[in-house]
Amino acid sequence: MHAALSGLSGLTLGVLIAFGYPLVGVAGFALLFGAAGYLQVNYSATLFDERDRHIHERASGWTLALFGWACALFFPTMTALVALGYTTWPDWLVPIALLVPVVYGVYGFLLLVARRQP
Repeated sequence: MHAALSGLSGLTLGVLIAFGYPLVGVAGFALLFGAAGYLQVNYSATLFDERDRHIHERASGWTLALFGWACALFFPTMTALVALGYTTWPDWLVPIALLVPVVYGVYGFLLLVARRQP
């Protein structure tokens, strides 16, 4: 239920923004994500255990690897196509191209921090 509410909060935000209701989307996100947080804090049984943590760590690793390889293939290919005149670099791609090194830079920094933990 926690994961469903969390996912639904993001979906609600995106859909309502797409339909031209950004503030309603923000309110829906806050309500659903808040409900997910409330559920996590106030749930009397075990919500997450060590198996969940291992699954989460594996899925996170696969996600970083998948996006890393996709970016390693896509951005040099796109750059070459632009340089050869086959296409132009779309404006919407600029923030994504800038975000990729930030994400992996944060990951690298946190990896160093985690390795120093006892």
